[in-house]
Amino acid sequence: MKRLHPLFTIRERRPILPFGRITLFFLTGSLFLPVLMGWVYAGTYTQTYEQGRVDWTYGMVEASAVGAPPGHALSPAQGRALAETEAETFARNVMIGLLQSIRIDAKSTVKETLDHQGAREDLVAAVLRDSYVVEKSVLTGGTVQVTVAIRLNGAFADLVLPKTIVNIKTVEQPSRKEEQFTGLIIDCRGIPLSPAMVPMVIGEDGQVVYGTAYVSRDHALEEGMAAYARGLGKARDNPRVGPKPLIVKGLRTVKGRTSDIVISNADAGKIKGAGSNIIFLHRGRVLFVME
Repeated sequence: MKRLHPLFTIRERRPILPFGRITLFFLTGSLFLPVLMGWVYAGTYTQTYEQGRVDWTYGMVEASAVGAPPGHALSPAQGRALAETEAETFARNVMIGLLQSIRIDAKSTVKETLDHQGAREDLVAAVLRDSYVVEKSVLTGGTVQVTVAIRLNGAFADLVLPKTIVNIKTVEQPSRKEEQFTGLIIDCRGIPLSPAMVPMVIGEDGQVVYGTAYVSRDHALEEGMAAYARGLGKARDNPRVGPKPLIVKGLRTVKGRTSDIVISNADAGKIKGAGSNIIFLHRGRVLFVME
């Protein structure tokens, strides 16, 4: 049996789950009946792994694992309870691995950053404190599959986001005769862009158009510095960018930095040219459209 992290203790958390997700269902045969979650819909950009997934549209991470009732259980009820405990523990270990693999920026992952800071135990504590059970499946033979989830934003983001992202006081710009936009969509379809928590947008001239100096930390912690979606049509309807987003085309990734995107100098000028655009940048109203 895989050795678990020594800090792990099991506790049941049953908060009000986001988006009305169903928390418990049963399987009486070998057929797996998936539960449809309200926050998964056409247009969501998700990276799927063998035992979990990362939803880059809504900033959620899920991990799943299976536990089996031990042979020494005194009753079926005790066996199931022990199987649930084992599955939940394994699922949180899987979640730690998933979180460690997430890219913070084009140069580093969560694991690399926390190892450098000597803060891996803080990640374990965050998973224990903030993750919660969203699904339990009772399988044939008494085994139990448990899925746990955690938000990428909030406390986890505060742990891993660079300290160079600071709170910015947004100053309302004087009213001018210029087109008012509510967010920024960058069309990256056809470009091998790797999602990250701290992406950068660069002009062809090498000047930063959007990065850590442009977003306020309070907004980055609450909703993320940016999000990713699939399909331009769905991206236009995403509330993150509001009713009238400015849409620009990505040209390529920065050489050696697959999480940072290059846009034309003309599009960079559109973003920087209107003083009112700084407001939606401060609020992280940025959405990357993926293939």
